[in-house]
Amino acid sequence: MAQTAAPVSRRTTFEAKPYWAGIAVADVDASAAWYAANLYFTITKRLNLPEHKLRIVFLDLDGFTLELIESKSSVSFEEVKRHMPALQDRDKLQGFTKLGFLVHDVDALALELKRKGVRLAMEPTNDPSFGTRFLLVSDNDGNMLQFFQQLK
Repeated sequence: MAQTAAPVSRRTTFEAKPYWAGIAVADVDASAAWYAANLYFTITKRLNLPEHKLRIVFLDLDGFTLELIESKSSVSFEEVKRHMPALQDRDKLQGFTKLGFLVHDVDALALELKRKGVRLAMEPTNDPSFGTRFLLVSDNDGNMLQFFQQLK
């Protein structure tokens, strides 16, 4: 008699942990310095690919890699707005709108970021429907970052 395999749980075959994200930036050196100074990322590798008009910097934070990509042919949100004046909010563009991180203490992070001169896009706020407290900041290129704290 043939045996049938036990059903496989999707959870065990697809366990996902944030590992890597890439962000297009205007200047990889300035952005790498911003992430290192303000969020404690460590620069792990730099690539200069002149034949592709690219410079790339890889940063690490607790096993999460952030890839900063500077392309000579990329355009800024400000440039897009000049050609499309009706588009006033960056979050109206399709694609990723923000990158989120889980932290232990949103309020302590907010104070630290303010001391470093980082402008908060949204002060720490409770979201009871998700059981979190969060804040929003934008990096030196205007990319939105959200920091969450689990409420007990």
